[in-house]
Amino acid sequence: MIPNQWYAILRTQDVKKKPVGIKRLEKLLVLYRDTAGELVCLDDRCPHKGVKLSLGQQHGDLIACPYHGFQYDQQGDCVHMPVLGQKGNVPKGMCVKSYKVKEELGLIWFWFGDVRQEHEYPDIPMFKQLKEYKGHYSYYGWDAPINYTRYVESVCEIYHIPFVHKGSAINIWDPKGGRVDNFECKVEDTLITSDFILRPDDDRTAEETLVARKPWTRGWRFGIDVQMPNLILIRSDVFDVIFIPTPIDENTCWVCVCYQEPKRDLLLPLIKPLPIPFWGPVRPWYMCRIERFVQQAKDMAVIAHQEPKVSHPKANRLIPLDKVNAHYIRFREKLIREAKEQQQVKELAKSNPEFAAPTLEQIIGIEEVH
Repeated sequence: MIPNQWYAILRTQDVKKKPVGIKRLEKLLVLYRDTAGELVCLDDRCPHKGVKLSLGQQHGDLIACPYHGFQYDQQGDCVHMPVLGQKGNVPKGMCVKSYKVKEELGLIWFWFGDVRQEHEYPDIPMFKQLKEYKGHYSYYGWDAPINYTRYVESVCEIYHIPFVHKGSAINIWDPKGGRVDNFECKVEDTLITSDFILRPDDDRTAEETLVARKPWTRGWRFGIDVQMPNLILIRSDVFDVIFIPTPIDENTCWVCVCYQEPKRDLLLPLIKPLPIPFWGPVRPWYMCRIERFVQQAKDMAVIAHQEPKVSHPKANRLIPLDKVNAHYIRFREKLIREAKEQQQVKELAKSNPEFAAPTLEQIIGIEEVH
């Protein structure tokens, strides 16, 4: 897991009137809304006897442990112990850790990193296609039995479609053969983009396959983009879909998929979907569930058995068409290393007040000397 990053942990609609307990990023968390509707996120463990706060009740802005009724405020401080009476003095140190969360784009985002001043937190990472999108879209989330790195990789290499998803009636439009042509990959900051044509493996040119009338003989333009730390966008002639796999622990991840309205009809790709009343929000809602219960079921049957469970630079023998995966693995290692180095500097500064981190000019000077 990459520190000092925003991670989507739930849909906004998943936290309503009652506390919700989840596990994300190897942390047990409880989320609830205070009387102002603001989101609160705490460790899901009462420090008194270790009971889950998510099993308790909410009292206005406070959440109470179900075991002895200890009540905690939005900052995680215990403000009332029934056993001590209304005017009892709560012992110091009886508190729960609170976490920075934000709601944006229909998702709840968790800051996995060091505590900062409000203006020091980076913006929520999200693709421009969703930030600027004005149509209907839908989210759906579920737990997947694999490490999140393997999930990122599987979504990035959709040339597995003709093999893993064969036999599915809804995949009549998927190219047979899985051949990739005109592949291009670029990197800008921590955004990886790629474009290519996924097509049947025959004697036609890539351009000829793009204009074929029968879906099962047609080639399709695709783009796969990765925004670190864990956002994947699949662009195609028919639809755009975003996948967000967030770590639960080393063996599982929470997957959130977001479908937008289709741009073209699947069987008649030259025709825009008919403007049927009320179907605007229904189409992406339906596609999310097809993704979960059909497409992903087939994927999990294969990638749940990958070894090693966690991807790393030496875990795979990649081919040139795996450039997106290669850049993702490289970025992941780099961001983890940088976060560790930053933490070491902070710990050194804390233990030695006279220590000052070197400036960029000093670092350049040091490098030039050596």
